[in-house]
Order: sequence, then C-alpha cells, then structure tokens
Amino acid sequence: MNIQILGIGKVKEPYYREGMEEFLKRLSGYSSVEIREVPKERSERESDKEKAYSSLRKTHLKADIRVALEEGGQQKTSQELASWLGDVIKDGVGRVSFLLGGPHGLCKSAVDDSNMRLSLSAMTLPHQMARLLLVEQLYRAFTILKREPYHK
Repeated sequence: MNIQILGIGKVKEPYYREGMEEFLKRLSGYSSVEIREVPKERSERESDKEKAYSSLRKTHLKADIRVALEEGGQQKTSQELASWLGDVIKDGVGRVSFLLGGPHGLCKSAVDDSNMRLSLSAMTLPHQMARLLLVEQLYRAFTILKREPYHK
C-alpha cells in the first residue's frame, strides 16, 4: 500500500522536519510514503483555501481512500487507527491520501471529496505539528499491526 501525505503550506521549522524525516525513514520498512506540499493559502477566505486545495486535487484524486484531517473529524486511538489501517490493507487498497490544511484549515470541497474525516486531537494543533503527529501515528499503527514493541 502507498501512502500520500498532502499538505497545504510547507513544514518550515527544522525540528518538525527532522522528526518527520526520522519517522518517514522508519515507515519505509512498512509502506511507501510520499509527501507533497503546495503553497499555503493567503487568507481564511474560502476562495483562497479552495485555490490551495485545487493544487492538491490533481495529485490525490487517484487515491483509493482520501482522509481529510480536520478539527471536526473522528478521533481514533492508536489501536483503532491500526485496526482501520489493517482493514484497508486487507481490502487491497492501493493508495491512501491524507490531506492536511494550512493555518486556515481545509476548504469545504476538500472535506466533501474525502472518504473519511479524522482528527488527531480535540486540541488545536499547529499544521506543521499535525503532520509530524500523523507520520508518527502511522508508524505506530504499522508496529501495532506487526506486534512490534514500539507501542506500549
């Protein structure tokens, strides 16, 4: 299975990038993971968020499953995420795309185009931190599925 992480705005802070690189390296033993970023939107206006999303739309429409990470999405434990990921793998899904908004979130059409809405926390997170948390949780999910000792 291939995983895409599609983000609006770039991860600029070196400590977030370094953390992501570490978990991406670990994830490479389980799945192919690709990260794509497009420039962030200029404002909170829906039209600006839509413009940023249209840049990503070309990339992620070919995914079998599209997951929008957003504030109002479903929250899952690490075990539940692993179980969902295991089901996706068993179903023979070729590609899962995770879509993360920029500082102003996702536009309505991005959420509507998704098969699933997922929230990483009930708390508000910086969009750069959310990407790091997503990559770590994906790694954790694979280690849970393989019954490896990372998850305690």
